[in-house]
Amino acid sequence: MAVFKCSACGYEKESRCKPRKCPECEAKDTFVKVEAPKEEK
Repeated sequence: MAVFKCSACGYEKESRCKPRKCPECEAKDTFVKVEAPKEEK
């Protein structure tokens, strides 16, 4: 899973693929991939 952040409002969503539309500000194609912290096992 990757974390995507809306460059317009800062909303973060964990998803397999890049969201098309932000559920917070409703901007389209504003998501950028963010480095997620690695899970320790």
